[in-house]
Amino acid sequence: MTFTRQPPQEARRDGLFAGLSAALAGAILGNKLFRFNRNTTIVCGGVTGVLSGYQFYQGFLASNLARLRAEQAKRQQSESVFGEDLSANKFQ
Repeated sequence: MTFTRQPPQEARRDGLFAGLSAALAGAILGNKLFRFNRNTTIVCGGVTGVLSGYQFYQGFLASNLARLRAEQAKRQQSESVFGEDLSANKFQ
């Protein structure tokens, strides 16, 4: 799998969507379940969205960077194997 964008940009996008979803869920729960008033519900949704978006951003960033490092290691390993095979054929 190749990256069409840089890993931080992808993680930022995914964290934003997760934060927006969590903000909506937090606001609905705050309003319906806890019976918060309007201003408290808005604050509840905002804080929930920001905190969960940040946490998801960190998780997605770590995951994307680990995947990128694995791809680079695999590519370097295949290049070194092919490089050794080519140099061995030259000497025979």
